[in-house]
Amino acid sequence: MRPRYSRPEPPRPERRPPTVWVICLLLAALGLLGAFIGALLLQDAVSHGEEDEFIAAVVLSLLLSATQVASAAGLFFGRRWGRTGALFVCAAHIVVIIVGAATDSLGSGQAWSGVAVNGALVFALLGPKVHDWCRPPG
Repeated sequence: MRPRYSRPEPPRPERRPPTVWVICLLLAALGLLGAFIGALLLQDAVSHGEEDEFIAAVVLSLLLSATQVASAAGLFFGRRWGRTGALFVCAAHIVVIIVGAATDSLGSGQAWSGVAVNGALVFALLGPKVHDWCRPPG
């Protein structure tokens, strides 16, 4: 029997790749924007006595935005959970956009642009530079 060897993984980059910078800035900006709009919607919904289902959807949106900002911070510092969380948030956004488009809650332009942005983020998050950056050091 021959021993099986695996190739050693390349070391983690010393400098943060530009791809990671761009992804983190986009995730943080979109997450903060979503949190701001969600807070305004929540305040308006509570003050006007909206239905509980609507308020629950707004709170879920706020939690998704907070997760997006936290994932951006984790990815910026090269944590694996940051990359995983960012992939989860982008996939959740794509699912919500598809459901919104199917129920005619979103316009065609909104749906296509949302899917395009989140799809591009998923594509970039699965790239080798981001994967190498999120590898544990050592």
